[in-house]
Amino acid sequence: MDGRRDLLETIKDVAAAEGLSVNAWVVRTLEQAANQAIAAPPVQPQTQVSEISDIEPVLDKVLAIKLDTLLAAKLAGIEERLGKLSA
Repeated sequence: MDGRRDLLETIKDVAAAEGLSVNAWVVRTLEQAANQAIAAPPVQPQTQVSEISDIEPVLDKVLAIKLDTLLAAKLAGIEERLGKLSA
């Protein structure tokens, strides 16, 4: 708790409100945290390189379709404006 007087005071207040000594409150809190850590499933890495390479072809296809759609809409707008200019 060195340098964290504010935290120590908060712990004292919470422990007193719960009718516990600071020591008892800290021990109970650490036990609860340790039990949760043991019960929690291990953290898996967010993304693995193989997953990225597996999804790349799918993303390429989806992006190509989306870009084709956007480009077609832009070209239609340009053609429409050119038609109005030549009329």
